[in-house]
Amino acid sequence: MRRATALRRALLAALILLCTPGPLFGQESREGKVVVIEHADSLVGLVVEGQRVRQLMGNVRISQGRVRLSCQRALQFLDRGDVELTGDVLVVDSNVTMRTSRAMFYREARRAEAFGDVRLDDGKVRVASRYGEYFIGPRRAFFRDRVEVQDAESFLESDSLMYESDARSSIATGDVRITLPAERTVIRGRRVEHFGARGYTRVTVDPLLLQTDRSPSGVAETLVVRSVVMEAFRDTARRFVATDSVRLVRSDLAARAGWAVFHAVGDSIVLRRSPVVWYGSTQITGDSIDVTMQERILRRAVVTGSAFAASQSDSLRKDRFDQLSGEVMTLGFEEGKLAGIVVERRSTSLYHLYEESRPNGANRASGDRIDIRFFAGDIASISVQGGVQGEYFPEPMVRDREGEYALPGFRWRGDRPSLADLTGHATGRP
Repeated sequence: MRRATALRRALLAALILLCTPGPLFGQESREGKVVVIEHADSLVGLVVEGQRVRQLMGNVRISQGRVRLSCQRALQFLDRGDVELTGDVLVVDSNVTMRTSRAMFYREARRAEAFGDVRLDDGKVRVASRYGEYFIGPRRAFFRDRVEVQDAESFLESDSLMYESDARSSIATGDVRITLPAERTVIRGRRVEHFGARGYTRVTVDPLLLQTDRSPSGVAETLVVRSVVMEAFRDTARRFVATDSVRLVRSDLAARAGWAVFHAVGDSIVLRRSPVVWYGSTQITGDSIDVTMQERILRRAVVTGSAFAASQSDSLRKDRFDQLSGEVMTLGFEEGKLAGIVVERRSTSLYHLYEESRPNGANRASGDRIDIRFFAGDIASISVQGGVQGEYFPEPMVRDREGEYALPGFRWRGDRPSLADLTGHATGRP
């Protein structure tokens, strides 16, 4: 009889302890680790596969330090201190909220693992995915499977993402796509590091930039850029910087360089480190090339240092190239067509002559300044000023010996990038 009474008292004590809201049974009492049940419409004690479990139903509210958890149903594993939450799950950590349909909360790791339709919002950034983890201490989150990130200036899609809420920084990997509506730009790559507080983004694996606009005629034109590394700066001087093996194509314009800057506000392109620009049938090289556009239409190109321009003189005569060289070269464009070229300092020109489409030799001239004007794609006039020297080479001297008359520094390159070259290796989504 005494044994039965003692057993009943022990069971009653255990039941009271199990069913009383408060810290989890068996949990360490260190500050910040205590998990408290604040409310549940019902609570039932169970044993599941040998584990002591509390089943909480209806308007469940749980807390650990500053973190608040709520859901419709929860299983509380007493021995290890973890909680399984289902139904309208909400995790709140100060300004960070994570919503999902099902989650696990790990007491010791202070980590929430979410499954299904996962949504995180910290007031600056919104993240959606099919799987997410939130680490309470560092306020860091990891997401994978159809990740989407939205902030005030951009929209990002990726396979996976690590996000630091306090620094507003993230690392996206896999098939990454960033859309920047204000710049009408899409950046793609396989690894993207984004620092929202600094307005800085860096793509370090397979970057591709696409900037689309409509010309005055209404035709959509896209600037396509590839490089080894690409950076975006969204400060007062909004710009994109491409480094190493830079290749770009836009309509009739193509270029290569070791380093390039694209100013979104100033509508200009700066090319450095052995730049080469092709426009139509003209190839331009120099130490540096600055390209200026107006409403996305090419207006001017300035070549500084060892400036050189060459173009095929006649499509039927592949070895004949009209050439210009000097220290500074300025090319002007009207309605997207080459209108004139001015070459200054040690200026030299070589152009081939024709008489009723028949070749008629070549003329070489030099001076302090050479001014060439074009009409309908052909040379309309050539003006040479200061220390003028000139020489005419008759056709019999030039025929089959065109290379001997080329200006110093001439090299016709066969590596002009095309749209197919740059987009053929584009990652993932169109």
